[in-house]
Amino acid sequence: MTIGKQLRQARELRNLSLEQAAQATHIRVRYLQALEAEQFDVLPSTAQVRGFLRAYAAYLKIDPTPLLAELNGEAALQPPPDLPAVEPIALPAGSPEAIFAEIGQRLRKQRELLGLSLEDVERHTHIRMHYVRALEAGDLAGLPSPVQGKGMLNNYAAFLGLDTDVILLRFADGLQARLASNQPERAAERSAKKTTRPRRPSTLRRLLSPDFLIGGAVVVFLIAFAIWGTLRVSALRSTQQEIPTPASISDVLLETPASEAEATLELPAGSSTPGLETPESTTPQATLDATLVSALITATPDFGSAAVQVYVVVQQRTWMRVTVDGELAFEGRVLPGSAYPFAGEERVELVTGNGAGLQVFYNQQNLGLLGLFGEVVQRVFTVQGVLMPTPAVPPTSTPAPTATPTRTATATPTP
Repeated sequence: MTIGKQLRQARELRNLSLEQAAQATHIRVRYLQALEAEQFDVLPSTAQVRGFLRAYAAYLKIDPTPLLAELNGEAALQPPPDLPAVEPIALPAGSPEAIFAEIGQRLRKQRELLGLSLEDVERHTHIRMHYVRALEAGDLAGLPSPVQGKGMLNNYAAFLGLDTDVILLRFADGLQARLASNQPERAAERSAKKTTRPRRPSTLRRLLSPDFLIGGAVVVFLIAFAIWGTLRVSALRSTQQEIPTPASISDVLLETPASEAEATLELPAGSSTPGLETPESTTPQATLDATLVSALITATPDFGSAAVQVYVVVQQRTWMRVTVDGELAFEGRVLPGSAYPFAGEERVELVTGNGAGLQVFYNQQNLGLLGLFGEVVQRVFTVQGVLMPTPAVPPTSTPAPTATPTRTATATPTP
């Protein structure tokens, strides 16, 4: 009789269903069906086939030795030696250590029921042996982390044929219990830290710290320096004396005494003054101009015994050149309000680029403006009078006509 038939016959003699056998042996129903149908390739590994066959046969009160011998095709195999029983540690029912110990005892019991060693488990599950021992001992501290321990527990429970959902739920209960038990410890640690925490310094002590004192001293120094600088600048401004601006030459020349300013120069009709043109009728404007001219004449400097005396008053910006007795006396740009005296024995030559910019007094006579705005004017002041030289036009040469050759007739020979 085959292995599967022996197992099914023994189960039917005891009127047991597969569900009842799976609940009692903690082996899944599909694995029990595979053993009775001799479909051993359904199981994950050969070690599990041997373990499940040994546990199922022991539950049905059948000697597993001949079944294992027939499975391996060998002679009678010796049963594995009985391992010493481990006395459970009395732990509180709701403590996390008790829950993890319960899971570990269940794993170890199932492994021993299947007749598997730790080396077999390590070889088939690829879980290191010391981690397997930690799982069976319920030692969570011996695992790398709770997450990795959960994965190892899932693989180990699936290898032993246990219900992984139930095992993992129980493992989660243990983690919850562990977290709840750690809460009072953490609260006690926090309270201990609060009691041992050094007291913070008072506000006065913080204000008297070296950093605060140094910063305050720097701020006070900057404020004092700013106040000192402001006072110093204000003191310098108050002690500074105002320097009067000197009057321009034109103001000095035009300045006349009050008696002369009140007097008016009235010229009778028909009378003439050298260098001046008298209008036919006297008007207030003409009276004012005559007064100004008289003031300028009286304000001219003393030239001594010079035969030619020229006094130039600048009215507009211009350029001028003055030559006295053949020597250059001045050349350059002049500004309004300035005056220039020139004296010579024979002649004074004046050239300007703006006739309206210069007013000339020749031998105490006002000649007025030299010309129009932008007009180039040249005057030569001599003992005899004022000369206005005219530019000489160079003669243009007329090309002489060239003679053209005349053709002469030549005699023609006759035959």
